[in-house]
Amino acid sequence: MQFLFPSPFTQTLSIFLLSILVSSTTLTAYAQEEFRQREFVEEGKPKLSDPHLKVEEVAGGLDTPTTMAFLGPNDILVLEKDKGTVQRIVNGKMLGQPLLDVNVANSVERCMCGIAISKHDSKTYVFLYYTEINGKDGADRQGKEPLANRLYRYELAENKLVNPLLLLDLPANPGPRHNGGAIIIGPDNNLYVPIGDVDGSFKQESTETQTQNYNNGTDPDGRSGILRITQDGQPVGEGILGDSIPLRLYYAYGIRNSFGLGFDPITGKLWETENGPGEGDEINLVEPGFNSGWQQVHGLAKSTKGFDPKDLVNFEGRGHYRDPELVWQNTAGPTALLFMTSDKLGSEYLNDMFVGDVHNGRIYHFDLTEDRTHLVLPPELAGKIVKNPNADGLHQIIFGEEFGGITDLKIGPDGYLYVISVGLGKVFKIVPA
Repeated sequence: MQFLFPSPFTQTLSIFLLSILVSSTTLTAYAQEEFRQREFVEEGKPKLSDPHLKVEEVAGGLDTPTTMAFLGPNDILVLEKDKGTVQRIVNGKMLGQPLLDVNVANSVERCMCGIAISKHDSKTYVFLYYTEINGKDGADRQGKEPLANRLYRYELAENKLVNPLLLLDLPANPGPRHNGGAIIIGPDNNLYVPIGDVDGSFKQESTETQTQNYNNGTDPDGRSGILRITQDGQPVGEGILGDSIPLRLYYAYGIRNSFGLGFDPITGKLWETENGPGEGDEINLVEPGFNSGWQQVHGLAKSTKGFDPKDLVNFEGRGHYRDPELVWQNTAGPTALLFMTSDKLGSEYLNDMFVGDVHNGRIYHFDLTEDRTHLVLPPELAGKIVKNPNADGLHQIIFGEEFGGITDLKIGPDGYLYVISVGLGKVFKIVPA
């Protein structure tokens, strides 16, 4: 049995993605000045603050790459946002033909958005999340109205992706932003799929739902949440927020626009990044039933003017709001989030959190508290707010910069950290110097 929803779904390539494509490094002048004064290790353009590490280029020539997944050592699948292609990179060389070329809507944040891989005995499943349209070639795609944001399961066979199985069919209107799609397979082997409000907040009654914290909103339709399903597209156990479909699929809600999910290898708890409306970008700890607060609150509750917790939708007490663990007052566009489960970069990074951003091209590094429910922040950031790109104490959590807009971070089979730069059209690898 499949669960098919009327139209939109998805997270964020952030509205700031367009400006990133114009300039490969999008840091503002005053932010650049501070970091030019630091001694970074250089290997090409990207820079690291740890002199024991360096950046290597794995592959280039990609057209607005979004996310990646590993088939094996030195074997990477990379999605290209606007072209609707799945490229395969083997030993640093891109194959002559893509594994898949599908019809995607590509206006603003509509795209070929997310990928995950799962191997079962003799079969390799590739899960793809993209905004689908009826169209034939790239010239036809720009501005085309989407059919839906869809999650498919493909099989890899003879260097092609075949036998697509539709798992989720979710709204792609009104759009074109906040589509999400940075899917991840959790430690329970289930799929976790983030989706924003698809530009449906503050629009009209039909696009304002209860999962956007509209008390008088329409029933949930799959948007503004983190959905959880099995690899066959089934619901997982009893519903956290309710029993009806699609509410039963929600693991979390109140999500404006998420671009990254990661599971803590120690606790098994889920964390996510979230993009705010020009301010209030967040890193959140996501417990089952988590309500991120959108559209009533973004950033810290105490910083949101006129916010009253009573205004939040709680689905008869099943949902619960929790403040973010870090907030950017000026947008950074946080994207990928992962935990370093390898010691290949040094034992000091083992099980720590790394977060990329698309607006500044930075990688942030965080230790966690002993109970692993909070981030360890410099004293200057004890209030959990980054006030500007040049904020005091910020340099203590910046691991790398000038990556030209980061859309994905992954740990490869070799244990090293891989980075996708959407602005540079490249895949990088961070290794010991």
